[in-house]
Amino acid sequence: MSDAAEGKRFSQLYLRSQELLPDSQRMRNRLAIAITELDEDLLRLGKRIEKEHGVLIGECRYDFKWPPILKKLELRDVLDAITTIYNTITHHSELEKAKRRGRFLMSCRRIFAEEQVRYRIDDRGGVHFTVDQQFESTRVSTIASLSSNRYNGVRSLYEDAFVALDRTPPDGKAALRSAFFAAESLFRLMFPAAHQFSAGEVQKHLEPLVNRLYADEKPAIYLAQKLVASLRDWIDGAHFYRHEPGAEEPAQPPLELAIYMLSEAGGHLRWLAKLDAIRGQG
Repeated sequence: MSDAAEGKRFSQLYLRSQELLPDSQRMRNRLAIAITELDEDLLRLGKRIEKEHGVLIGECRYDFKWPPILKKLELRDVLDAITTIYNTITHHSELEKAKRRGRFLMSCRRIFAEEQVRYRIDDRGGVHFTVDQQFESTRVSTIASLSSNRYNGVRSLYEDAFVALDRTPPDGKAALRSAFFAAESLFRLMFPAAHQFSAGEVQKHLEPLVNRLYADEKPAIYLAQKLVASLRDWIDGAHFYRHEPGAEEPAQPPLELAIYMLSEAGGHLRWLAKLDAIRGQG
């Protein structure tokens, strides 16, 4: 047994599912206990949730009633409660407020990870949709590859795609379109003379670039040409969900296809940004 596995609970090692859960009663119970253990005015937290969410919890002993409260709330309100409570921890010095908020986020993130639910929490208490660890890694690594000011617009469009998946229900069509616009924005940065972001323009502008960059590496150039072909196919696939003036608005794509397209977009964006950087160094 590896050192990383030692000391872990049995369920965390051997009862982990391949699919992350949309909801979990154990998650709700643990979040309720985490709220109860906050050194805060729990009545004030409950009233703030009622005010911000438009739900009526009713008069009760909040210090004892959080498990049944979270049990009866809709999932959207359970997840929103994390953000609302984070923002309600304010009656302290700035240093103490930061510490309390940090501890609360750390507890909630641990609960999400151990109960295998498909959400993540940002540094300001916002809860976001995710699919699995690999999908989240793709998001993080792609955004990191677009950290230069040159790619601010590209990065913003790519992040918009994940915002679309956060909606209830997830908006895969908007996510796919935002991912397409992010790739288009980066392509047009690289090739201002390109008339549009299409399979033909990719072949016209990108293929000569990769042929030149990898000219002395036979296996690499063959692989790069296949990646160019893959990008062209990705563009053609995305076009099925582009809304053209005068055409009927396409239906939502199946969520698994939208997720796959968004994952592929991350790979294309990282590669294009790298090519852009290499070319800039030449």
